[in-house]
Amino acid sequence: MKKTSRKFSVHPSIIYSVISRQAGTLGKAVLEGIMNSVDAGASRIDIEISRTKVLIKDDGKGFQSKEEIEKWFEVFGFPHEAGDRIYGEFGVGRGQLFSFCSAIWRTGPFQMDVDLKHKGLDYDLDEELEAIPGVTIEGTFYTPLLTSEIAAFQKELTELSKYAQVPVFLDGKQISKTPANEKWDFDTKDAWIRVNDSSSLAVYNLGVLVRSYSAYQFGCGGVVVTKPGVKLALNMARNDILIAECPVWKRIRQKLQKESDERVRTKRTRMTEAELENFAKRFVAGELPYSEVENVKLVTDIVGRRHTLYGFVSSARRRPATPLTKAEDGSRMGERAHSRGLAFVLAPATLARFGVESVEEFRSLMLMALERGPYPNSWLTHFFGNVTVTEDVREAAPTLREGHDVLENKDLTKHELAALPALEEMSNIVGRRLFSLGLINGDNSRRQVYLGVSDVDAAWTDGHAKIVVERRTLDLMKSGIGGFVGLANIFVHELLHDSSDVGSPTHDHEFYKRYHDATSGNAGILDQVVMKGMRKWVVALRARDLRVPAEMSRHLDQTERMEGDALQAAAA
Repeated sequence: MKKTSRKFSVHPSIIYSVISRQAGTLGKAVLEGIMNSVDAGASRIDIEISRTKVLIKDDGKGFQSKEEIEKWFEVFGFPHEAGDRIYGEFGVGRGQLFSFCSAIWRTGPFQMDVDLKHKGLDYDLDEELEAIPGVTIEGTFYTPLLTSEIAAFQKELTELSKYAQVPVFLDGKQISKTPANEKWDFDTKDAWIRVNDSSSLAVYNLGVLVRSYSAYQFGCGGVVVTKPGVKLALNMARNDILIAECPVWKRIRQKLQKESDERVRTKRTRMTEAELENFAKRFVAGELPYSEVENVKLVTDIVGRRHTLYGFVSSARRRPATPLTKAEDGSRMGERAHSRGLAFVLAPATLARFGVESVEEFRSLMLMALERGPYPNSWLTHFFGNVTVTEDVREAAPTLREGHDVLENKDLTKHELAALPALEEMSNIVGRRLFSLGLINGDNSRRQVYLGVSDVDAAWTDGHAKIVVERRTLDLMKSGIGGFVGLANIFVHELLHDSSDVGSPTHDHEFYKRYHDATSGNAGILDQVVMKGMRKWVVALRARDLRVPAEMSRHLDQTERMEGDALQAAAA
């Protein structure tokens, strides 16, 4: 038996694929060049960008010999000795630029011409040229950039290299800052830290951006910049922290979370969504006991009110069958079901806050979290163990009919209550006039006016006893005469219906003829209705100490002056 020792090898096509596919954005590719320049001891880095080219130039040590080019430029993936580089670990980052452009590298007396797209892994090396300091990379894009792409690159690179350890200039303007000169909330041995209520936490490793994390993950937004020599453990793409194994980040995270909790305890304003989400997810994960969240309003209902868990359960238990459901933001049916006590309707924000998609998942998570607490048999736990759950608000409130709903007076605002007398006056005048013209019968001429909600109709009627005006239609009243003319036409339309028009039934030729007869010629309905309605509304507003819209006052003044002039002319 013959035994030999062999080595695995990698096919060139795999190397080509690794190089070409590791590229992210052009900004990330140029950032790799910036990090290589810092590793090479540069004291300044200049970048220029145009539609066809990108130039990266530094004053570092460059490549000192052909042997260094063969060892560190030609070979992808090589080990580094501890401390010999600030950023480099794997020796593959420079390949990102090759995916966007062909590139000519000048360093010392050497020039390397790389064109991955057309030459593959082969490159040309020229020697014995006039020596230059540092490294200059001139890239020619395979596809010229659009103006918008140049702007996007400039913005991205400025953010990526914001705290680079040496000055970075883009088209002659310095885009990097010295973090030690900035104002920070905390200055620890590991990092400079700034915390705020923004929705993201930007983390910079040795001055270059790793990524921006959602603020809820650590309880606050802000900026973290690790200090020189303090390196985060990152993945190979350098776009995420190896959170579970990075001791530096564990210390920083502990500081962030401690500060976040303190801010929540002492702040007097409403908690941000990031803070709420952080508390919610830590609670259900068992990281926070109930005592830490009992005063935090973690539950938002469909009408936008926030509740503590105790307040939420107390409110839900007061509802008849305590059904728990959800609805989309702006759902009229969800809002009506919740406001009328037919169900407790959760807002989508609540489910997102706890990282779930269904009400059942929310219920199960809450039950599990509360059962871990010191009072597993409390009435809070009992509620979540027995509450009726449905994912469809229509099933939770079957008595509500989607599309049209009549509001009770107790559900109306002061302005809406002030509008009702004017609407009733207008409806009565129109009804009497239509009856006198023989367009409707006497039984249908007087109908009670209500306000309602509908996503499809400005108003509707049952054809004999009532007319319902959609509450948003009242906005017409604010515009004065023109708006009241619109309302008058609405009442003509509804009173001409002798049966329900819910759902906008088709109008026949006869209906249009009667409508034309009512609103044209010498019928004289609109003028009387408009003035009576406007004056009635003004009286009602003043009786409730509500402001009369300026447009309304102006129109009434004009009309009253015209009436006064007419009286004077008649008297003369």
